[in-house]
Amino acid sequence: MQSPTASNSPAPVQFAPSAVRVLLGHQVSVHLQSPPSGLVVLSGYDATVAQPVFNPIDRSIDVTGLHVGTTSVTVTDDAGSSATLSVAVLASAGRAYGNARATITGDPASADFVAEEAARAAMLVTYAEPGARVSIDPLAVRDAHSLGPDETASVHVPVSITGPAFLPYQQTVSVRVVNVAQPRVTPKFLMVSDFPETITENGTLFYADVNSGEPARLLYYHYEPPHSVTRRLLVKVQNNGSEASLLQVIDGLAGPNPNILQVGHESTRRFLVHEAANEGEIYEVPPGATINVIDQLLPGDNLISGLQQMRVISGDGVRIAVVVQDADDSPVGAVSDTLLQSAVRHARGVYRVPDFYYDEYYTVGDAPTTLTIGKLPLRNMVQGEVLGGDYGVKQSANLTLLNPSDRPANVGMWFQPRGGRATGSFFVDGRLLQLHPVNPGRAELLKIFSVPAHGYRQVATVTMPEGGSSYPVTLILSSEAPPGGGWSTTTTLY
Repeated sequence: MQSPTASNSPAPVQFAPSAVRVLLGHQVSVHLQSPPSGLVVLSGYDATVAQPVFNPIDRSIDVTGLHVGTTSVTVTDDAGSSATLSVAVLASAGRAYGNARATITGDPASADFVAEEAARAAMLVTYAEPGARVSIDPLAVRDAHSLGPDETASVHVPVSITGPAFLPYQQTVSVRVVNVAQPRVTPKFLMVSDFPETITENGTLFYADVNSGEPARLLYYHYEPPHSVTRRLLVKVQNNGSEASLLQVIDGLAGPNPNILQVGHESTRRFLVHEAANEGEIYEVPPGATINVIDQLLPGDNLISGLQQMRVISGDGVRIAVVVQDADDSPVGAVSDTLLQSAVRHARGVYRVPDFYYDEYYTVGDAPTTLTIGKLPLRNMVQGEVLGGDYGVKQSANLTLLNPSDRPANVGMWFQPRGGRATGSFFVDGRLLQLHPVNPGRAELLKIFSVPAHGYRQVATVTMPEGGSSYPVTLILSSEAPPGGGWSTTTTLY
């Protein structure tokens, strides 16, 4: 007997992908692989979350996201075969405008600084949802190059916003960077916010006025103890005048970081680099307005530090305030005139001497010439502690090396901490030299200078005591290695 021929079974319902994430208010399409023809019925879904529609021409299921949430779509063909499509409707992690502007200074502004300022401008037009994080990599910025005074450039900044409950957002912000020619002006005052150094509550840490014709430098250094709520530190500029003010700000920021010496070193190094090139940003402060020029997160068991040199270019003077608040609070709050207090005293106030200048000589064969950095306590112009260690005070030295002998001679420059570990940043004849932490009593070789027979050599040095380090330190100039030092540089110097 001949067996009957088995009939072909209908192909199961298949589509790819089997699960989709849909941006709220947008649409995605899922390709229906089987059945290859005919209609399918969509059922079982939450119509408030998503609206799926079968497209018989493209053989696709087009899903529109209506509300954040999840649902499932049952897809059934004419033969009764079915499969389930999982749908998650998510909001975007944030958004960003496509264009921004940065007004800077620099003689010239380096490519790295142009990229840094473009990234900062892009951040100001980027808005993340609560719980999402903005990522801008200055190394990924495109078209940044050195800009001379009164030159402009279009710089492109890739922005990414991500979060666990959101769809990632990508945007490239085109930033118009304008370098406005500005003179180099020495500040007249040093403002210090280091009290309370350890933050235990929110409020105003420091405020003072910066007037036209009286530039000032601000130094702040603050610590958030372990197991504390994450806070943010804001440097606010308040214009109480009747006309807009233009403000040039040259800064060096570091942190958050639990490494005490590293935070002070990085902020000082960055400031000295920017200040040497007159690299700054120009802010417009409307009359009666308050803007934030610095916004730094301060998590528990971390430090932050900053140096800002501020000059009113035009308009009325402004009030500068350092404020600490919870990270989730609005950053546009008013500035309180009541200053935070602490039983542990540190420097807070205004000091008259923001720069020291030295002229020193050394003759080959003589006893070493020493220059002590950070030795002169500065009197506070307002009620408060003196400033020990000269932190935030730029120190410039013209060094003349004399060689009366018949042969060329080498003269070394050594860095020697006196009371505790210290880092250092030095511009020596325009070249940046940096030191990892050096132990007290050790003399670390910074540089060797060759001085011709019956001749001389002049050396220009710029440095600044670094927060977290133990200053004063001693610079030693000698044709003989000092105790605790040698004629070879080590990996401490970089």
